[in-house]
Amino acid sequence: MNQFSLKILLLAGLAAIAGCSDSDRREREPGPYATDDMWLCKPGIADDRCLAIDLKTTWVYGNDDSRAVFEHEVAQDPEFDCFYVYPTQDFSEEPGNTEDLTDLGYLDRAIANQAARFNSLCAVYTPKYHQMTIATYGLDNVRDSEFFARALNDVEAAFDQYLLENPGRNFVLMGHSQGSHMLLAMMQNRIDRDPAVRARMISALLVGPTGMLQVPAGEVVGGSLENIPLCEQAAQTGCIVAYDSMAAGNADARPVPDAPRPCVNPTLLGGEPGQLAGTMYNADEGFPFPEGVDTYWVAFPDHYTAACEPDGFLGIGVAQGAEPAVPPSVVELFLGGSLHSADFNYPIVDLLRIVETQGRNH
Repeated sequence: MNQFSLKILLLAGLAAIAGCSDSDRREREPGPYATDDMWLCKPGIADDRCLAIDLKTTWVYGNDDSRAVFEHEVAQDPEFDCFYVYPTQDFSEEPGNTEDLTDLGYLDRAIANQAARFNSLCAVYTPKYHQMTIATYGLDNVRDSEFFARALNDVEAAFDQYLLENPGRNFVLMGHSQGSHMLLAMMQNRIDRDPAVRARMISALLVGPTGMLQVPAGEVVGGSLENIPLCEQAAQTGCIVAYDSMAAGNADARPVPDAPRPCVNPTLLGGEPGQLAGTMYNADEGFPFPEGVDTYWVAFPDHYTAACEPDGFLGIGVAQGAEPAVPPSVVELFLGGSLHSADFNYPIVDLLRIVETQGRNH
């Protein structure tokens, strides 16, 4: 090979390296999440918390109190994945991050209520992370704090490892509360401006609180993200489902938000508009079970309604003719003044349907 040919090859190689996106390079470099013990849920690990939870459920229908018991079936060869980031579970009174990632059994409640059921549709990946304590949210500009940066660094490292191990696989992002905040920041850094990764994102469930997700009034895209809109149709993919739930009818008593609060009503994405398809909770939540229900979970189809209220909250009400033992207004009091902790529970069947439809249409 003459000197001129060698120079051409070297220049071509340098051009190829320069043309690699950040995601290309990340997908080739194993990181701290290469070990199984950094995951709570992940296909193939010895202690997959999403598989260890009893999800057998008794469905209680209408006012005639008829019932049916359904076993939960895990998808054996799912066509896509779900990357889930759990909400704040560290209630320490000082700002900071969770330091001990070894004993995290207390996260099973969040996983059970929010993530585990999705393994009927997708392979669920749930990383551990040094999340912020609840007290950290009392800081000014928490998004700019070192504590937010540390938690986000973990989530992004876990996502990078996911990309490395699953080239070409499509995915749904799922988060709640702090988990949604981490996913939003990751989407800004890793997905919004990366067409290759963005093309693999089926959707993102960024569930309460949505305060960090800014979308201009009357628009579905813009603000926090340039290329990823709010979902408007059942078959739409590459979009966001976001809402904060409250008991319906209390909008006048709530402060007016400084900015529009994004609200995507899950019932409008292919369900029965305004009618929640099914609400679920388990025996450890402290709410009464109907007499004779022996399963750990109970489900109430068509008992509740959902509508985006003027201040942007998703108002949860009682369906006409339904008589739930515990109406949303009482649950709200029990949970400290909002339905935040039950954000996934009320529309869980609609969320499952949405993800199934989006996965099929992506």
